[in-house]
Amino acid sequence: MPKLIEIASPRLRLVALNQELATTQLEDRAAFFRLLGVDPEPAWPPELMDQQTMEWTRDRLRASPADTGWYSWIYISPVMNRLLGTGGFKGAPDADGAVEIGYSMLTSYREQGLATEGVMALLDWAYTHERVTSVVAHTRDDRDASHRVLEKAGFVQGETRCSDDAGHDVIAWHHTPNRSKP
Repeated sequence: MPKLIEIASPRLRLVALNQELATTQLEDRAAFFRLLGVDPEPAWPPELMDQQTMEWTRDRLRASPADTGWYSWIYISPVMNRLLGTGGFKGAPDADGAVEIGYSMLTSYREQGLATEGVMALLDWAYTHERVTSVVAHTRDDRDASHRVLEKAGFVQGETRCSDDAGHDVIAWHHTPNRSKP
């Protein structure tokens, strides 16, 4: 397997899905856990990482393996040796330099600041790429916990629009880098 792209934060190890990991996650869950070096997680995957999303990620990475890091990242507890959740982007930066971020935690690891820590680590990683000028997120208007994650990570709430297909409003959130940091 190619060398993994990893990020370490105080309580997390984040691993970017590459083509092999994305395929193995769909085809052989036990092998997926072994490749990541973690204990099996019966509750995997988190709620927002459904079969369709996993297939979409695998297909994008098959088409463009060089885009590893611009899709899903797995959140791992190095202390417990367990999968906690996932986060990542919906692709490489667009023509304006924007990327969209998303995240989902397993139920038992919510409300502990881990999603915020993961999002902040992903922001730091994204902004190491000079072409990234901003990060956006979209959340349902009824997801207060998700709103808190974004606020703590420095996102600013933007416009709200009606999502006719889902029957709820969606809030856009915006983040821009502080390039003056050392």
